[in-house]
Formats: sequence, C-alpha cells, structure tokens
Amino acid sequence: MILLDSDVLILDFRYKRDPRYPVNRRVLGQILSGQVLGGITSHTLLEVVGNMSFNVPSADVPLLPALLAVQYNLLVLPDPGAAPDYAGCTVPELIAQMGVKMSLGDAVQAVQIARFARNAQCLLTWNAKHFMGKIAIPVLTPQEWLNQQQPGTTP
Repeated sequence: MILLDSDVLILDFRYKRDPRYPVNRRVLGQILSGQVLGGITSHTLLEVVGNMSFNVPSADVPLLPALLAVQYNLLVLPDPGAAPDYAGCTVPELIAQMGVKMSLGDAVQAVQIARFARNAQCLLTWNAKHFMGKIAIPVLTPQEWLNQQQPGTTP
C-alpha cells in the first residue's frame, strides 16, 4: 500500500494546469485501476475535506470523506467507522514528532502512520522535505515513485 498526502488529491481537484498534474494522474490511475493499493490517514482525509469545504454546499460536506475514499479507491486508516474519535494521538506523541520540526498537521499524520499504517510501502507527497527522515515509512514524490516502478510489474 502507498499512502497519499493531501497535496496529491488537492492538486488533482484544483490544479489541472500544474506541471505535476500528469504525473499525479498516472499515480492516481494506478490506484484507481487496482494495480496498487492506495491509502490515506484519516487526518489527511480531513485536511482534504477542509480544503474542499469552501467550494461545496454545507449540506454536502459530511458526504465528502466517503465520496473521496470511493472516488480515489483509498483505504482510510484508521477506519473512521471503527475509530470515530479524531486522530488517535497522544499529546506526548505529537510533541515528539514536533521535536523533529514538524507542524501539528504533519505530526498528526506521522503518528497515524506509525500507529495504523507502519506496513505501508511509502508516503507520496509533493512536499517530501516536510516528512523525509521524520516518519516510520519511506517518503517519495509521485514522480520518484513512478520512476521506481518497472514496466510490466505490479508495485
């Protein structure tokens, strides 16, 4: 499984003219086709929902988490149905992550990865420098991940 950071989904929705868009689409296409299992932490999913909430009717905002998970074929970790409390992080865990120079949002994602997605292949983000060497799994940009894939193999 590869995990997605919020910037990958936000770029797909909002920035179709961005030069990174075609690479982004190729990665998302592999997830959508089932070639690779895609996942997202519940915190990151909420970041995307918060970003999108400004452009959708208020009545539709509660529908966005499930819609995004289905639309992008993503496993949400932890599953909001099984763990409905937000984040599942302790203050000491967050402080420890912030000790390696991370924002609160990135620290929450790091703790969720360590707790619920430690076996993920990697985190894909266009902001790799924010996470490099600071989380429990490898960090790659979508382009770096695509470059690692061998033609004709399933990641």
